Amino acid sequence: MIARWRRGVIMKDAGRVSNSRGFRRVLLGGMVAVIAALCAPVAKAQLGSNTAQVATITGRVSIERGGELWTMTAGQTIQAGHVIVTGQDGYAQLALSDGSVLEVFPNSRLVFRANRFSWRDLLDLYLGKVRLQIQHLTDDAQPLRVTSPSAVISVRGTVFEVEVDPAQDTIVSVETGAVSVRHRLIPGQEVLVESGQSLRVVAALPLAAAKAAPRVRIIGRVVRAVGDTLAQINATRGSSGGSGSGSGAGGGSIPSPVPGTAPPPSSGPPASDSGSNEPAPPPGEDGPSAPPGDVIP
Repeated sequence: MIARWRRGVIMKDAGRVSNSRGFRRVLLGGMVAVIAALCAPVAKAQLGSNTAQVATITGRVSIERGGELWTMTAGQTIQAGHVIVTGQDGYAQLALSDGSVLEVFPNSRLVFRANRFSWRDLLDLYLGKVRLQIQHLTDDAQPLRVTSPSAVISVRGTVFEVEVDPAQDTIVSVETGAVSVRHRLIPGQEVLVESGQSLRVVAALPLAAAKAAPRVRIIGRVVRAVGDTLAQINATRGSSGGSGSGSGAGGGSIPSPVPGTAPPPSSGPPASDSGSNEPAPPPGEDGPSAPPGDVIP
């Protein structure tokens, strides 16, 4: 009896132990599921309207913090206000939450969403080159803005490039769609840059002057061509007049019409400009009826 009682107690204890282990497993599995459920929204929230994720990276690409460069890696989240710097071989492709793509090329320096209080301000490019593929926004949504030291670019949805040279001039090239560009330093109207067009914004010149520069050069070439043509005409007239004055200095005079002969055609040049080119009187008509000195020896 005692042995049976002991066996029953042992079996009850084993059942309790097994039940406790199963409960722990169930509890542990539930905790893992809860943690995963809690972490999933957090992971999605990391790529919000004010963040971007590094999709591709090659060469030297860094984030500047406190004057120091920290190497950027693939999959890293770029927060608003981060300063991105690329070296001579650096290239990075960033993915935005709405599906837009930002490419950063070598020798560039930019700030991603420097204005944290406005989602419209996408980036500030200080030097180098970027390429943006912006998804189309709704008609009632305000356009995104890309700024440089000399330009402010407004875009709703397009593919375009922005390049800033060491002189702080900005070149905007549109592949598809259209963007509006205005001068950041000099007040003036916006200029629409459409597909296949480029616009150079000079830091020291108004945007209208920069836009009209090619047309002014063409007009200047036409004016110079007309001036050269007039100069050639004047030179030709001068040479003709010079030969006529030389014949007058030799003692000759302009021949008078011979009686009975027809006057020279009126379509020819004036007598004062013909000089020695006037034909001599025909033989036999230079007798007493012709005034003396009309034949040039």
